[in-house]
Amino acid sequence: MRADRPLIPSFQSFTSFDEAATGDLIPARTLYSSAGWLRLLDRHGHGYTYVLVRQGHDAVLIPVTEGVDAHARRYHPEFLLAGHVPAEACVVVGPRTGYRNELLSSMLPFAADAVVESLQDAARGRVVLLPYLSSADAARFTAVGHPAGLVAWEAWLDVPESGFDGYLESVGQSRRRQIKADLKQVARNGLAFQVIPLDEDAPVQDIARLLVLHEKKYDPSYNRPPSEFVPYLALCANVPGAYVILARLGERVVGCHVVFHYADVLWVRLFGVDESLEQTRSSYFSLMFYEPLKFAHLLGASAVHLGIAASETKLRRGARLEPLWTVALAGDDDIRQRVRQGLLSRSRELPDPVPASIIPPDTP
Repeated sequence: MRADRPLIPSFQSFTSFDEAATGDLIPARTLYSSAGWLRLLDRHGHGYTYVLVRQGHDAVLIPVTEGVDAHARRYHPEFLLAGHVPAEACVVVGPRTGYRNELLSSMLPFAADAVVESLQDAARGRVVLLPYLSSADAARFTAVGHPAGLVAWEAWLDVPESGFDGYLESVGQSRRRQIKADLKQVARNGLAFQVIPLDEDAPVQDIARLLVLHEKKYDPSYNRPPSEFVPYLALCANVPGAYVILARLGERVVGCHVVFHYADVLWVRLFGVDESLEQTRSSYFSLMFYEPLKFAHLLGASAVHLGIAASETKLRRGARLEPLWTVALAGDDDIRQRVRQGLLSRSRELPDPVPASIIPPDTP
């Protein structure tokens, strides 16, 4: 064989992360593609097919789901492509939970052409969707001819070296006055905050109750009992760096925010407040922004990842926004055109539109 002949990629399929993972994979930069998170999802019954792509000594590990089985709305093909391609004609790459995905690989950057070839072989003619990629990762696919469309904006709150005082100095004067007013209202209402590890000593029943209240706030038809959250919280507790920020009114737990410290970032995840009590309504911004920022500074983390949605609110409180993309791999010319139309439609009709002060990019 000639030394300069390109290596042909090959792939294998597995049904669990531990079965598929190889020792030479570089640890993920993001929580939602990390080994700990993928193991949690396996144990929670997410049921991926893990595609392990190999090209020579290089490897890329990719969780894949049938399009019809991507039940989370923001991961469903009908959402990602705005209804232009049916779900049964698609497969979805990624963990289907959390909103910043990456491909685990043994080298950086990963070889996009090898990934494309293997995923298209594994998908057997269906459209392959890779949602919620960073601009850098999405650009690796557009560079080899595959379209990408804006799908969301994620918010990051950078942690100043001087902590919360530095954060206050970084925002405008009017916003600084508002934040101080928020904190005074919290103090007047007698609310106190506490950060503890999410472990067997955490008040899991209280946390589960608050998470259900949060779900019902946005979905009045939500009827799952708090007891169904308890096993999931136990799985979360097994992920390294799991904590919960509690809001207390006297001895009563009236708010919670489950967070994870991973790769120099504090990732916020599960949130709940008992808003039936007038005193607790003022705790929202403290639980969502201020207390995670203070805790991140204590940990020495560089940023708080605030996720997607409510971009305008997060921007006003000092967060920076970064675009996330869906990349689509499609072989057939007719399907490829429909995919491009779907990506464009979704980018123009985001559930959480970008604030007017930001000009959305057309490409990664």
